[in-house]
Amino acid sequence: MADQATHLRSEGDVNNTPAREEWNQQIQDDATQALLQRDADVFLHQSMSTPCLDSLEGAEGIYIQDTRGKRYMDFHGNNVHQLGYAHPHVIKRVTEQMHSLPFSPRRFTNETAVKCAEKLTEICGGDLNRVLFAPGGTSVVGMALKLARYITGNYKVVSLWDSFHGASLDAISVGGEACFREGMGPLMAGVERIPPAVSYRGAFPSQDGSDVHYADYLEYVIEKEGGIGAFIAEGVRNTDVQVPSKAYWKRIREICDKHNVLLIIDDIPNGMGRSGEWFTYQAFDIEPDILCIGKGFGGGLVPIAAMVTKDKYNTAAEISLGHYTHEKSAIGCAAALAPWKRLSKNSY
Repeated sequence: MADQATHLRSEGDVNNTPAREEWNQQIQDDATQALLQRDADVFLHQSMSTPCLDSLEGAEGIYIQDTRGKRYMDFHGNNVHQLGYAHPHVIKRVTEQMHSLPFSPRRFTNETAVKCAEKLTEICGGDLNRVLFAPGGTSVVGMALKLARYITGNYKVVSLWDSFHGASLDAISVGGEACFREGMGPLMAGVERIPPAVSYRGAFPSQDGSDVHYADYLEYVIEKEGGIGAFIAEGVRNTDVQVPSKAYWKRIREICDKHNVLLIIDDIPNGMGRSGEWFTYQAFDIEPDILCIGKGFGGGLVPIAAMVTKDKYNTAAEISLGHYTHEKSAIGCAAALAPWKRLSKNSY
């Protein structure tokens, strides 16, 4: 069982390794160790979250600060801190929003949410001009899968091995990391997985150095399986930064168009300027049918995510695609709007 657990461990799981234990032993501070123990006693334990690495008391700019006052440069940050932690402009905007409209119930709208959606469609450009907000990226992936089913009438989905799209049951159903599905029993039916466009782990490119042939796996599955409604993938594999070629993504787009399969790009970790473009697909000169964003979208302060799609897919008015309590969160949208003053020429 131990060998099996090691085999299934995600590449991001460092919490249950000898390296974490060695790190913990170096923390010679009674207050920190006591807090870590209190955490272990009250929270449900889960992979990649427990036991904790350390305890924090502050975060600012590129730094996190532990309860002993030691500061560390945070090169990961769960992909939320494009502007750095505790950016004063983001805090200012969110504080102002808290004083005026702290919560917007469902079935109502508000200026901040509308403005945020308008700005998002502006930077997406092209035909991506319809938005739904949600409290987190996993929820957005679920909404995208529901919309794809409704639009195409097909429930089957193709995804990539080694991919990650969230930890809810629907998200792990389409995700490509086996460790998240282990022990979960029957999941969402109709998911097919193909190899990602990589050049290691025994998966080598063709003799001419191209990765385009990896796209052809998609067409093979579509033609052999039938009933495929969507292909979901990260534009750039986030965890180990695998960057497919523009030709690969052009071929993927061509295949999806040919077979009436919706292309869902999961840009939750890499969107909002992390790649040098607003969104990774823009560097590949393609446009998805559905875009999923989150994480850094909330300015490193408030959880918020969004699904963006095309006007021609605005046909599911009788379906509750999201219907979340914080569907048009004024505070979340204020946090999302604030970074544009720093990340773009147009201020807010």
